[in-house]
Amino acid sequence: IYNCFLDACVQCGDFERASAHFEEMKRLSVVDTVGYNTLLKAYLSRGQTEEARNLVKEMTACGLSANKVTYNELLHDKVVTKDRRGMWSVVEEMQAAGVKPNSVTCSIILKSLTGFSQPADLSRVIELIDSIEESIDEVLFSSVIAACIRIKQMDLLSELMKRYRQRGGFVKLSAPTYGSMIKAYGQAGDVHRVQELWAEMQEQGVKPTSITLGCLTEALVVNNKAQEAWDLVRQQMEDEERRGCINTVIYSTVLKGFAVTRCMEKVFIVYEEMRASGIPCNTITYNTMLDACTKSYAMGRASKLLEDMAETCVEPDIITYSTIIKGYCVEGDVDRAFHVLAEMKKDGKFKPDEIMYNSILDGCAKQHRVDEALKVLDEMRASGISPSNYTLSILVKVLGHARRLPQAFEMVENLSSQNGFRPNVQVYTCLVQACLHNRRLDKALSLHDTMVADAGCAVDEKFYAVLARGCLQMRQPFKAVEVVRAAYQLHGHKLAPSARRDGRAVGVEAKALEEFASKLQAGGREEQEAWAKLSGDLEKSCGVRVSAECWQGGSRDSWQSRPAAGGRSRGAY
Repeated sequence: IYNCFLDACVQCGDFERASAHFEEMKRLSVVDTVGYNTLLKAYLSRGQTEEARNLVKEMTACGLSANKVTYNELLHDKVVTKDRRGMWSVVEEMQAAGVKPNSVTCSIILKSLTGFSQPADLSRVIELIDSIEESIDEVLFSSVIAACIRIKQMDLLSELMKRYRQRGGFVKLSAPTYGSMIKAYGQAGDVHRVQELWAEMQEQGVKPTSITLGCLTEALVVNNKAQEAWDLVRQQMEDEERRGCINTVIYSTVLKGFAVTRCMEKVFIVYEEMRASGIPCNTITYNTMLDACTKSYAMGRASKLLEDMAETCVEPDIITYSTIIKGYCVEGDVDRAFHVLAEMKKDGKFKPDEIMYNSILDGCAKQHRVDEALKVLDEMRASGISPSNYTLSILVKVLGHARRLPQAFEMVENLSSQNGFRPNVQVYTCLVQACLHNRRLDKALSLHDTMVADAGCAVDEKFYAVLARGCLQMRQPFKAVEVVRAAYQLHGHKLAPSARRDGRAVGVEAKALEEFASKLQAGGREEQEAWAKLSGDLEKSCGVRVSAECWQGGSRDSWQSRPAAGGRSRGAY
């Protein structure tokens, strides 16, 4: 009765009365371990850690031993306060006192493990689980599985399941637990384990849910097993009990698998099978198929899909329109893309976004439709949509091909300053290409100095490759040598050094270096001497070794990249 009243006071938050009652219990010599644990819980809930520790010492002094409940309360407090060291200290103290952990102990620790926890912590918990006396139930085992998934220790999970299966103490897991494991192994790329878990489910007589089958289908598809996923779906459709588990999401996942691999015939076979089976198609289904048409240059089939959407009252969304517009632009039918855009605006349900405008701009760029591209930009800005670096790079390409170089430079300056962003390396690379297209090597080299002076802009291998190739195309091999030297931060060039703090040499794309080596080795004596000196410096300073034979016809056999003695490997080179 005394303990019940003490617990009631604690549960009601009346700490003063609980303390007074506890003192009365001590005076009457009726206090026991349960009473101490109840007051301990009250102290910890109030954040009075020191008082809680003193209470445990007092309990021991009275001849009462701390039990599992005592230590679990202390452990829970350490987990709540994210005190990892304190948590393990309580476990060690518990073991030193001869008190064995139980399922509650392990569950408390498992809750503390996050995606940032150390694998060693997980291994330590599993060792505790192996030591507990009672049998493991599904709740605890599911917690272990979840922790393994969070910390991405799938090998540890496999070992644990194998060990318990051999002991004969393996608990029967539920369909959701199997689904979680299948999803995790799928994300880890372990298809064999995914298939094993599915077989195990069948053997254990665990009936899959739509979520479990969805996880299995997704795991197969993301690992390029779309055909296996489709076969699985067909098998379930033949089973009266499981047919109802196959839904729109599962079929759409299969469609996505074939769409990614551009198996258009199978995409449409699955689609027709889906409709014939009475599985409703939603907007995501149609968007997946339209995206497949876009990537496979099969926009001729898009019209039928749009008719089916209308027939089944499936409303298109902004992604639908964006995908269609991109598809027509990719195929070169920019006029039709403009027509779709006009229809969407006329309908009034959606407003064009940046992705849509960029798709049309890219289509205009590929067909050198400069004036229309500029009109699209004006419309984009009038709609309140801010251009991005991607938008800017497309416009630079358009203007560069139209030999409107001054306007390209002006566009970069105006759009970046007016919209509050800095031009990135892709914009600068496009601008260099525009300079080279207009035979202005001087401006291209000047752009290099402008770009590297901006500490916020990271130069890359492609930028240097484009610039070096441009020098060679302009019959300026020695300028190209300077560019390569600048790329690898070697002495002997007049280009500006990078203002970035990391000071990392980025180098040149491998294929461009091949071409560069070939051209210089095939040139006159001065070019060959320049290459000999450069190749020696590359080997000595950067660990880049290029063979002496002249590279011909795109063969890689004539040059090799390997660390020189004492040198450092430079990535792909």
